[in-house]
Amino acid sequence: MKRLEFMASIFEKVTAGILFVAAVFISVFHGWDTELDVNILWQILFLSAVCALGSIVLPLEGEKQKEVSRIAMLVRTILYFIYINLVVLGFGFLFEWFTFDNGWQVFGMELAILFVFVAVFLIFYWSQCLEARRMNQKLKKRG
Repeated sequence: MKRLEFMASIFEKVTAGILFVAAVFISVFHGWDTELDVNILWQILFLSAVCALGSIVLPLEGEKQKEVSRIAMLVRTILYFIYINLVVLGFGFLFEWFTFDNGWQVFGMELAILFVFVAVFLIFYWSQCLEARRMNQKLKKRG
């Protein structure tokens, strides 16, 4: 159940991130007057779900498994980033969001991927810090 909650949380944050960077990307590369088909909304939802599925490689906080070392966590995070890159670039190309012929569009997609990836990780890190702080305060009250 925790895994599904984690994936749902990733899904909502990635969806918000994609919507934000899509608005910027479309404005920069296609102009403010661009008219879009409703399919882009379904594509964003699909892409967010596929990205969330890849989070299976990340360990959950508080799981009854041995602690994951910093190196192992770094390797898992890098693998997840590579997965996200392949998914977003692959589906983005299939959805015709960009072409590999235009280097600036590919660079823009990479910046968008990096922005959303870092933003989601920072949000999760911040929320885990807040949770740890709350738990420590409760422990101090009991002790």
